[in-house]
Amino acid sequence: MKLKIIKIFTILISTSLFFLSLSKNAVTIDYHGIKSVPSLDYFFMGSIAILGGGVLEEVIWLANPLCLISIFLLLMDKKSSFKLSLSALILSISFSFWKELLGAESGSPAKIISLQLGYYLWVISILILTIGTFAYFKFEEKEFDYL
Repeated sequence: MKLKIIKIFTILISTSLFFLSLSKNAVTIDYHGIKSVPSLDYFFMGSIAILGGGVLEEVIWLANPLCLISIFLLLMDKKSSFKLSLSALILSISFSFWKELLGAESGSPAKIISLQLGYYLWVISILILTIGTFAYFKFEEKEFDYL
């Protein structure tokens, strides 16, 4: 029963924070003036960033499908879900070291002024997924040790 609660709590909190992050701004950039960009824009544009020359942006965006696959694998009790969520976490945190990103489809760069709440909520949602997945499988091992 404890394991089921950990699994459900992990998935609910992680996905709730992810959807909350989509309602907030992700970054403030300097591209033809300083502006804040909503997370939802990057969520939808991230999948096609490679078409505008944003190969690295595409790689970072892959954290989203990795999390989704990780959730499905967690629901099926597959330990590989932890590796996927950890990979997504590393990708999402690596974005914080960027100085610029794709500003337009033309391939022009935009300077990153600051990271906003949407970005941090996104990373926290992945962090919770990773920690919860780790805890789930750690407790699962201990539960089987007693049998």
